[in-house]
Formats: sequence, structure tokens, C-alpha cells
Amino acid sequence: MKIVWSAAAWADLYRLYAFLAEQDLDAADSLFDSLAKAPERLLDFPRRGSRMSQFEPAEVREFRIGNYVLRYGLAQAEILVLRFFHAREDRF
Repeated sequence: MKIVWSAAAWADLYRLYAFLAEQDLDAADSLFDSLAKAPERLLDFPRRGSRMSQFEPAEVREFRIGNYVLRYGLAQAEILVLRFFHAREDRF
């Protein structure tokens, strides 16, 4: 499988980084690295996240990484990284 990032997912990653960097730059750097590498965890088991029925028939899932949520889709041989959120954020 191949990992493909959406522009929105990259924007989310930088938004989360900027928010945390205001308080703790080292923690923000660590978070950025952790979230940027998180989709690689799905390569061995792409369906490990919970399926989101509201997006059917598309196969969209969410996977938690600590206090953060990775929303991704599966399409043929690709893992589509769609969005990143903090678990307390309103998600759309």
C-alpha cells in the first residue's frame, strides 16, 4: 500500500504544531514527528481504525494517536491521510 496525504491533513498537522509551539516548542517538534509518522503504522494493518459509517460507501476510518485522531480513507492500494484533530476538537 501507498500513503497519500491530502492538503488538509498537512494543514492540520501544521495547525496543531503551531498551537502547541506557542507553549512548548520541544513538545511541538515531538508531536509533529509523531503525527507525521503515524500513517506508517497502518501499512501492516490498514483497517485497524474504527470505520465511520457516515462516509459510506467510502471506507473512512479514524485511528487514535495519544490525544490526537488521524482520519483516513482506504481506496484500492492507497491509504489516504485525510485529517488530523486533537481528540477534544469538533470534527467535521
